[in-house]
Amino acid sequence: MKVYSEVLGTHVEIPENPSRIVSLAPSITETLYELGAESLVVGVSHFCSKPPRASEKPRIGSYLAVNYAELERLEPDLILTVSGAQLGVSRELHERGFPVYPLPLPTTTYGILDLVVNVGRLVGLQEEAYRLATRLARRLASIKPLDPPVKGYYEVDLGGPITVGRFSYITSSLKLLGVDNVFSQDPKPYLEPDPSRLAEAEVEVVIYEASPHKPLTTKTLRGILEERGLARSRALREGRIVLLEPDSLAHHGPSHVKVLEELSAKLRRLFSR
Repeated sequence: MKVYSEVLGTHVEIPENPSRIVSLAPSITETLYELGAESLVVGVSHFCSKPPRASEKPRIGSYLAVNYAELERLEPDLILTVSGAQLGVSRELHERGFPVYPLPLPTTTYGILDLVVNVGRLVGLQEEAYRLATRLARRLASIKPLDPPVKGYYEVDLGGPITVGRFSYITSSLKLLGVDNVFSQDPKPYLEPDPSRLAEAEVEVVIYEASPHKPLTTKTLRGILEERGLARSRALREGRIVLLEPDSLAHHGPSHVKVLEELSAKLRRLFSR
């Protein structure tokens, strides 16, 4: 069947019920497993680790590069990617004649549910996808935000300090928790934090997502945050710092909802003291 790709700006020919799927995006891989399509997945990226058994599939590349010899060996009838950073590799796959369909990168929490539905549509599991999205939506609706809202700073270690702006699904998710991101007015999805702005922001809570390659102690993390301009913030004075597991809030697959549920509970404990 021919499906129009907004990302590529053209129609893509894919089977109505693909049986050999390669997923290059961790969020898509997790979604396929949640939909019961594990047996259809023949290859994943090096970063696809949710659920853990996804790591048992052949690895055919990273987020930005593909091992074409391995990809040809697998003979996929559908390759799934996301837009954003993967736009270049998606176009390259399309130009080489591979059946690639890039899905739009979510920009809000509810965009993650949209991703779930669209993955289901593409692989012939739309009913399962609607049911999964409905369950996730109900769980999101049950999260009670902090009242009154608090001002928060989020950082993820991606080889360097990165925070999020107006067009990030993470900013949207923080809002659902009752946390107003201090960089929420910046018109970018991702940016490097400005210490001078943080020093003036009156941050009440810090949410830090660690790198899997850099184990952190509380003392080390505090030193990092002081360097960011947060030494005199209420967050550091009152110990309101949440250290997240790597690839948790930054992951935009179905398990993002579980992360929000757990983070909501932690925040409520912090602000009930």
